[in-house]
Amino acid sequence: MKTKLLVGIALLATSQFSFAQITQDTSRVIPVDTARVIPVDTTSLKVEMPTQTDSVAPATKKWNIFPVAYYTPETQFGFGVKLIHVRKQAGHLPTDRPTSYSPTLIYTTRKQILTAFTADVWRKHNARHFSGLLEYNDYPYFFFGIGNDTPDDAEEDYTSRTFNANAQYEQKITQKVYLGGRYEFKKEDIPKVTPEGQLDSDGILGSEGTIASGLGPVLIYDSRDNLFTPTKGGYHQLSAVFFQKFMGSDNNFARYKIDLRKYMSGFGPGVLAVQGLYTFTTGNTPFQFLSPIGGVFVMRGLLEGRFRDENALVAQADYRFPLFWRFGGAVFGGAGQVAPGTNDLSFNRFHLTGGGGVRYKLNNEGMVVRGDVAFSNQGMYIYFSFAEAF
Repeated sequence: MKTKLLVGIALLATSQFSFAQITQDTSRVIPVDTARVIPVDTTSLKVEMPTQTDSVAPATKKWNIFPVAYYTPETQFGFGVKLIHVRKQAGHLPTDRPTSYSPTLIYTTRKQILTAFTADVWRKHNARHFSGLLEYNDYPYFFFGIGNDTPDDAEEDYTSRTFNANAQYEQKITQKVYLGGRYEFKKEDIPKVTPEGQLDSDGILGSEGTIASGLGPVLIYDSRDNLFTPTKGGYHQLSAVFFQKFMGSDNNFARYKIDLRKYMSGFGPGVLAVQGLYTFTTGNTPFQFLSPIGGVFVMRGLLEGRFRDENALVAQADYRFPLFWRFGGAVFGGAGQVAPGTNDLSFNRFHLTGGGGVRYKLNNEGMVVRGDVAFSNQGMYIYFSFAEAF
């Protein structure tokens, strides 16, 4: 495969050159519309509420607007804007996590549109958590087939027009454990594929597009000291989403995830972050939902979804350290593989990646933007993204 270099430049505004930044303190609470959230009987769930008394801290609100520009071989030049709104309710405690909303809009010189709106809402002193995503993308991808050993010359291009929506609600049941549910919806059309390629032969489930609608439980253990850049604690998630025809899906299948993360200080000036990730699927799974490795969050150094199959096993680690002012650095490495079944996973079949990068702290809540250079036997890739990989 010819070496491909993904280059992006995130033009992030500091306080001196932000397009706009508004900070406001007020004692007036502006409630979030929760009419669509099903109320939970906290008595029956035996919720442990914080023992601290409510503070008299006023509500806080802040807007940041960041222009974004980048280039990739798939999209050519892209330009857009990303807004981040961070707020806390009146009476919040120092340990309360901030609520954030973030719309993003990008348009490319190939007349492609990438849009997203994310919400991350915390209530009742971290006892209730809601997160959601609405996203529409008209975007090109690469497909190499299914399996851990797909050759480079199997590469083919396809264009995806996708609407994604998901929502997740969790209720604290002990001091660090949350129980909740997750809903996912995807509608994907594939208007263009490589002629006479694998997706053109209709032999791959989902090659003509797919509709998937699924619901399932989520169990989370969360002891992080910071939502965006933790220095200690852990985040462990077990989830299952069941996609069924009676819910609107084209196929019956299920996807499971075990995500284990740990953050540790005491290793010099920085923080060691480690993650173990295992995902697997059952049933008639479209290729879009098979377990992948590669991309900006999992196995940097491989194209997004470079390898995919029913099972994926990944271990990766970051060492993140301060540099100066708002800047920090990181070095990272990862090992991952995919397989049709658990018995097919093997220690000698891991793909290895590694690299380093810089981070810029956007605000006092710890949000960051990162630029990473990653390497593998597939080549070198450059990533720019908001938020740490994990």
